[in-house]
Parts: sequence; C-alpha cells; structure tokens
Amino acid sequence: MWRFVLWRSLLFQRSVRAEVSDRSPNHHSQMTSPGSTDSSALEEVERLKKPWKYLGYRAFSNFLSSDDDFLIFRRFGPLNTRVLLFLQDEIVQLENQLEDLDSDHSRKEAVDIHNGSFRQEAVPERVELLTKIHAKLKNYNDLLIQFSTIRSQPRASKKNIESLDNWFHNTQNAILDEEAAYIKHPYDLAAIVPKPTTPLRQFLERSTRFRRLGLWKKITPRHVTAHFPYPEALHYGSDARIDRFVAATITLLGLAMLIAPLWILANVNGVSKRLGVITGFVVLFVALIGFTTVARPFESLAAAAAYSAVLVVFLQIAS
Repeated sequence: MWRFVLWRSLLFQRSVRAEVSDRSPNHHSQMTSPGSTDSSALEEVERLKKPWKYLGYRAFSNFLSSDDDFLIFRRFGPLNTRVLLFLQDEIVQLENQLEDLDSDHSRKEAVDIHNGSFRQEAVPERVELLTKIHAKLKNYNDLLIQFSTIRSQPRASKKNIESLDNWFHNTQNAILDEEAAYIKHPYDLAAIVPKPTTPLRQFLERSTRFRRLGLWKKITPRHVTAHFPYPEALHYGSDARIDRFVAATITLLGLAMLIAPLWILANVNGVSKRLGVITGFVVLFVALIGFTTVARPFESLAAAAAYSAVLVVFLQIAS
C-alpha cells in the first residue's frame, strides 16, 4: 500500500507518502496521458478547459480509490442522531399504545381473554401494533448499529482533507462546487480505513527531503495519471519501504539502549552514580517506547519493568 497527497505548493510540511506539486490551471504544457485511447486523443488544452467533461467523477473516483487515506466520507452525525431520535420517539409512542392496550384488557371489568398467548390472541389491534413496533425497531436497531460503527472510525486527518481540497484546486471545476463542498465539514468527515502511525514516522515524514527520497519512490498508478491533468507532478512513495526503514531505526535504537548502559555501568564507580545511570536509561526507554510505538500506557510500563530488570542484571555484572 502507498499513500500520496496533492500539494498546492512546496511550502506545506505534511506527513504524507507522496505529493503532487501545484500546477496552475492556466499552465498548458504538452504532455500525453498514458490513459485510454479516448483520453490520449484529447488536446491537453481542451482537457483543461472542460475538466467537468473529461475528468469529472471518473478521475475523482480513481484518485480516492488509489489509497486508503483518501477514502474520506461524511458521517452525517447530526442527521443520523436526529433520525435516531425521531425513530426512538415513534417507538416510545407505540410502546405507550401497547402498554395502554395491555392495561385495558387486564382490567377486572374487561372481557376475559388470554393475554399470555400469541397463538390465542383475541385482540387484532395488538397484533397490528406489534407488527408496527417490529418494523420500527428493525429500522432503529439497524441505524443504531451502523451509526455506532461509523462513529467508531477516527476523524479524517487535516492533511488528508487538504489533499482532497488540493485535488479540487488542481482540477478546476472537475467536480461541481456544491458536490465538492462536503470536505468543508472537517468535524464530520471520517476515515473509513484508518492506519495508526507511530510518532517517529510522523516526525520523519515532516521532512520534504525524507518524503522525496528515491528509496521510497514507486511508479504512479496508470489509472490515476490517465485522468489527472498534471501526471508529472505526482509523487508516490512505498508505504511498506518506509515501514521497514522505521522498523530498522527502532531496532537500532533498541540495541543502543541495551549496549550503551552495559558499557557505561562498567566504567562508572559508586552505587549512587550507577543507580543514576539506570534511572536515566529507564526514563529514556519509556520516552522511546512512546515515541516509536503505538503502545498503550500499561504496555509501556510493562516493557519498562522488563528493561529495568535487565539493567539490574547489568549492574550486578558491573559490580
């Protein structure tokens, strides 16, 4: 998997897998798209004049589906909540009607009927009411489960929302403004395929030079370049290669955290100084765990306890 982001200018410093440099919609360069026969036959100038005709939702869909980071959609949180409240109130009203019906047929002066059997039900209104309740409950429960699933998805990151905004900017009017306006609701946008990244990776990817390294470079998918007016501005990077690099970095840091205290303790005299060295390395270890992994607090403490035990062994060896 790889990720990329559209860039309006190189001034942005974002955590991304790849970038697209900004190109003015008035800049008409001579390029041939590697897309279908129909697309390659079009004049570049004509494509730029009528992006709504030659790009449209075909190009936008290809772009969104090219990476999980860009699968961003609205939750419609307020609307879902309002519909749930509406259905809830309807069910409450039906519930009250059923309760009143049961109470009427349970009174002493009421006709003797069996209120404890569905097979011998003598009140058609009750059957009809239960049928309505069943339909309402099904709709309510389905929406409740779906909405809870959507709500559990993390909010789309600012950089990915800006990537979509940049796509709209670079493909002027390819998508109708009213339909592209959904990205103007950042607090209601959800990433449907989130991937947690460590603070270390986020830190490294702040560097434009790091992101542009040839080590991560991948060929831009043809289905994206075929329907993008500036394919030479696309920069893709391999997510897997970056992950391997980060893993190797973490491994080297881990080895340093094991080897360094062993040599330091061997060359430091005095119990207090050695305990100070151990304390410093334990604190540093906890900080590195938080910076290089997505471990939860109790997992970090468990790892720190194990590391402390190793340092105590080192202390005994040094003594």
